[in-house]
Amino acid sequence: MVIEKLDSPDDLREENEDLRTRNADFKSSAAYRLSFFTAKFNTQQRLAHVSDADFIGYAVMKEDNAPSFGDKRRVYESVIRPSRLVNNFVRGGQDWPCQVAGKMFKVNGYLYAQQNALTNVCAHVALRTAAARFHPNGDMSYREMNLLLGIDHVNVKMGDGNGLTTQQMQRVLEAAGAKCVPADYSNPSANPPPFQKYIYGSIESGYPAIVIFGTTDPDGGLHAVPVFGHTLNQDTWVPNADLSYFKIGEGTIYIPSESWLSMFIAHDDNWGSNYCIPRHYLRPKPHPVPGQPVPAPEEGVSQCVAHVISTMPKEVQLNPVRAEIIGADYLFTILPQLPPANNSWAERLELYANAHMLVLRPYLLDPAEYTAHLEKLKDWQDKPVRETMIGALKANLTKERLWMIELSVPELFSANLRKVGEVLIRAEFLPAVDRDLGSFVLARLPGYFALLSGGTPADPQYQFIPSGAEGHVQLIGCEGDK
Repeated sequence: MVIEKLDSPDDLREENEDLRTRNADFKSSAAYRLSFFTAKFNTQQRLAHVSDADFIGYAVMKEDNAPSFGDKRRVYESVIRPSRLVNNFVRGGQDWPCQVAGKMFKVNGYLYAQQNALTNVCAHVALRTAAARFHPNGDMSYREMNLLLGIDHVNVKMGDGNGLTTQQMQRVLEAAGAKCVPADYSNPSANPPPFQKYIYGSIESGYPAIVIFGTTDPDGGLHAVPVFGHTLNQDTWVPNADLSYFKIGEGTIYIPSESWLSMFIAHDDNWGSNYCIPRHYLRPKPHPVPGQPVPAPEEGVSQCVAHVISTMPKEVQLNPVRAEIIGADYLFTILPQLPPANNSWAERLELYANAHMLVLRPYLLDPAEYTAHLEKLKDWQDKPVRETMIGALKANLTKERLWMIELSVPELFSANLRKVGEVLIRAEFLPAVDRDLGSFVLARLPGYFALLSGGTPADPQYQFIPSGAEGHVQLIGCEGDK
């Protein structure tokens, strides 16, 4: 570990100025950076030979002092690289630069911070983690947030039970450049889909979410934490036992890939960074049911999710929950038209679809990411996707974000992290409530690409072009595995 006392960088100077505005008796502040390494060294000369691979991350510790609030010590900011890589999936992390004893290092991850409960609260630090993914400067200062919201620390103060509303939090995220997908679980009439689906649709594509839940703390009430990753337990029992598979319509049932999700990976400014939260530990708020006993007061608050704010790039119009439904709907119109072929995986795809056991996974990408993904793919017999088709897609796909709904089957998804195809839906286009053919881009199934050739919304017709890859291939992000 290397310990260095910091001077007054702009963000620390701003916070000290704001603390003095809020508490006129503010006396002093000191900050130290602790940088952590796996390599052993005891001189600056030896540090010069240490690489980024040896850099675990850093933590800036800050101490503020005033007679009105005493000594406050906290982690002002920290980035620590993920520690478990086998089943932890964290996407969208940034490279954070850190100059240690004159040498520049970088660590990839999501920034963690603790509130001072005076000029910022838990919502601010959760916003800082999420907003950094979109902000043009790579980080968003507390002063920028407070100026945006009219918090001047004189007429409008934070702390003492005062926090931010979900609407204020959305304003901050949108100012940073994010598109917010909020869900309200405090209102029994809202009836949104399970909050886990909202979180998963964002974090699986590399965009954080913020979960706001109730506590029994008399001073707090609600607490906000940023969620940015998940664990995937390939041997989990839940998907096979769970009877609440997502039903869209008659004959259209599938298994969401988040059924294999075991834990969410999150920061909690009270406890630390990169914690795992069991998927079902937090729960929707129970609402009174006529004829049933009224929930106890603590049951109506503690561990209950009140709001979720998922984030996406601002151009995205279609949320991941609806994209997954639309992708499944198109798939079931394509399968009856799929050309007959001596292809066991095409037969299995239809078999599992009819048995309502397909696994669907939403993933947001752009055309360049999709064609780069296709270039890496090889089926189980090492057959690649045809280069001519990849070239045609590069030339003809418009430059807009797409939802890729990956298609798999339970044993293949869980054991091999592989799929049998995907459906692409336009993400920057908001389709009509009924089937809207303008949202469809293409599908790739065993042996073929499917392109829309005509028909009506009630009876779409498809053209099938041989793809070259006839078997199952790797999920995006798992290319190279077999």
